Amino acid sequence: MTNERTNNTSDPVTNEEMSEGALTLEDLIAKLEREITELKDSRLRAVADLQNTARRGVENEARARTQGIMGVARGVIPVLDQFELALSQKGLTADQAAEGLQLLQSELWKSLARVGVEQIEPNLGDAFEPGKHEAVMQKAVDGIDAGAISMKLQNGYRIGDTVLRPAKVAIQPTA
Repeated sequence: MTNERTNNTSDPVTNEEMSEGALTLEDLIAKLEREITELKDSRLRAVADLQNTARRGVENEARARTQGIMGVARGVIPVLDQFELALSQKGLTADQAAEGLQLLQSELWKSLARVGVEQIEPNLGDAFEPGKHEAVMQKAVDGIDAGAISMKLQNGYRIGDTVLRPAKVAIQPTA
């Protein structure tokens, strides 16, 4: 029998090889030491790959967070410019000031809509949804079913399915 198997470190040593004397004890020790070295190297590479992946994940998360903040800031900066312009105006009437505030609110909503923010606007009689609405009180209103929304106190906000702030509502008392 030839010693071809001793050159392949991935082959296990068989009892037949040992009994035929194909491998000496020194050959077996050398082979096992090579396998140990290869396994250690493989483990070190795997650990290094895992650490690099974790580091890249943290870097990507930070970059995504920064880009998200930049997107919102770019949308809000023009509104701030409008505020500065409005505040620099002297001698405005109450009607002109109210109109200016409405324009500013409209601009702000456009900016928020660009990043996906939507209002949660409950109506009287709508079913109460705990994820979208926060009941802060009970208020009886004629014609409203028990447990339904009887008054809107404050709109809520969401991005997609994620609620940023639930709408604050009063609900029709039960019984």
